Amino acid sequence: MQQGNDQGDTVQNGQPPVPGDLDAITDLTPRERQVLLLLSRAASNRDIGRTLGIAERTVKAHLTKIMTKISVSSRTEAALFAFAHHRHIHHGEPCPTG
Repeated sequence: MQQGNDQGDTVQNGQPPVPGDLDAITDLTPRERQVLLLLSRAASNRDIGRTLGIAERTVKAHLTKIMTKISVSSRTEAALFAFAHHRHIHHGEPCPTG
């Protein structure tokens, strides 16, 4: 299991540390991947719900499950993870090791 660096870790390969468990991408359901991709575009829960045709409380439930699966503790960390790995999330692939 690969995890992002803690805040105290140094930047590696010129890239800032990214929180989360990269291997967990394959554990996300298709709907969770859709929610996470929209989150990477800074969409609000309301906007995500409208786009996907689901209730805002359902979006919140998906985000809670996503955050647990990818091992992050905040919406901001989930958004950073999603932005950094959006290509892999879109395809449901594990992130390659570097």
